[in-house]
Amino acid sequence: MKSLLATAGALALMMSAGACDTADTAGINTPEVMAEKTVDGDTAATTDAQVETYMLASGEHEASDLIGASVHNPSGEEIATVADIWLGANGSAPMIVVRDGGIAGVGGKLRTVAYSAATIAADPGTSGDEPDVIVRLTDETLETLPEFEQVDENDFRLASEMIGTTVGLSFSGKSARINDLILTKTGEARYAVISPDLVSINQIVVDANAITVAQGDTDGGLVLDLNAQTFASAPEYPRE
Repeated sequence: MKSLLATAGALALMMSAGACDTADTAGINTPEVMAEKTVDGDTAATTDAQVETYMLASGEHEASDLIGASVHNPSGEEIATVADIWLGANGSAPMIVVRDGGIAGVGGKLRTVAYSAATIAADPGTSGDEPDVIVRLTDETLETLPEFEQVDENDFRLASEMIGTTVGLSFSGKSARINDLILTKTGEARYAVISPDLVSINQIVVDANAITVAQGDTDGGLVLDLNAQTFASAPEYPRE
C-alpha cells in the first residue's frame, strides 16, 4: 500500500456499506489462536478471544493501490492516471477521478468517471501489487468526461483526504491514524484500515461508516464512533 495524502469519506458515513454477499464473508480469517488485545494500555479481551485477520475479498481493493494507478483504454493504451476516489455523498455513486495529462501527478485536467464504468485488473508489471484501471473509453470520450471540481477542500469525500489523517476515538478521546480504505467492487468505503494509536505498527479494520465528522469546536476533525469492546475485537490487517 502506498503512503499517501490523507481520506475516506467521513461523509462516507453517508454512504451505505452495501449488502454483504458471500464473497464478503471470505474476508475474515479466524485462526485457532488465543490472544490478548490492549486498548489504551488496558487488556480488553482475552482468555476466550481468537485472533481474527482480515483478508481482502474478491472485488475489494485498497484505495491507496488505486490512487496513482494507470488508466487504459480497451486497446491497452494508457490514457490517464487515477488521481483519487470520490467516495460519494447524499446517495451519489462513487467515482474515479482521473488525471488527463500532466506530469508526475501535477497538472492536466481532472475528470470523473463512474466507478462502475471501470474494470480493475492486476498490473502484470507489478506482480498484482498495484492494479491497473482499465476504463472502457477512448481518448476522445475521455476528453468529454465532466471535469472534477471540489467545492470544499478537506470535506473528507475524497479517499486521499482520509488516508493518513488522524481520527479521535469516541470512547477514550485519544487518537488513531487512518492508513487506508477498503473499497467494495462498487467503490464504496466499507472498511477503514487504522493504526489503533499513533505509535503502533499494527493495523486493524473498522467499519468506515463509524467514522464521522466531529461536531462542535473541533475544527472539522474525524471521530471513530465505536465502543471500547468493539474496537478491541476489531480484526487485524496485515501490513504488506
